[in-house]
Amino acid sequence: MARTVSLKAQRRSAVGRHRVRRLRAEGKIPAVLYGRKGHVALEINATELVAAFHGRGTEKVLIDLQVEDGGSSQQKLAFLQAIQEHPLTDRILHVDLHELSADEKIHTEVEVHPLGDPVGVRTGGGLLQAPIRHLRISCLPHDLPESIPVSVEALDVGQSIHVGDVPPPAGVEFLNPKDQVLFTVTAPQVEEAAAAEEAKEPELVRERKEAEEAKEEAKE
Repeated sequence: MARTVSLKAQRRSAVGRHRVRRLRAEGKIPAVLYGRKGHVALEINATELVAAFHGRGTEKVLIDLQVEDGGSSQQKLAFLQAIQEHPLTDRILHVDLHELSADEKIHTEVEVHPLGDPVGVRTGGGLLQAPIRHLRISCLPHDLPESIPVSVEALDVGQSIHVGDVPPPAGVEFLNPKDQVLFTVTAPQVEEAAAAEEAKEPELVRERKEAEEAKEEAKE
């Protein structure tokens, strides 16, 4: 299942370019939490934000968000929707969060990972192809998988694995067509290259013969 990180945020009153710049200078990141009832401007400690995602990908991570507003505090479940970084320094400039409801399904995409080496690659010299890299899914937030692993070891040359061949994780529904190809092993390309070379050989012989005939005519 997807990883969950804990993060603290404070409700932000600072808006406008100059005030946001001052906020960043104080070591804080401006953020916006979007939800059904609108959006809330937040600020997050830059060090804590980087530490929360250190060594982790920012995709498919649930955020247990503690929002402080004056003397009160609220716990919210959120998803990292977008992150804006400086083009030169990679410093985080702004974060967009999407509020989730634990009992409401979300629609998103997860990466598909092949497991093992196909027999058609090991013994037949074939090439493993992956026409799509992500699957569209529907699930509750806490059922969100980090990725979808698919065993490809039994694939021989000319064989494919379709979406309908893969059992979804518990609580997850695949939204792609069942006949869509996930992985396939194609025939060795060396054979095609060899055939192309063989087709060229008669042409080369003909060109050489014509060149020799041209030399003989020039001598005469």
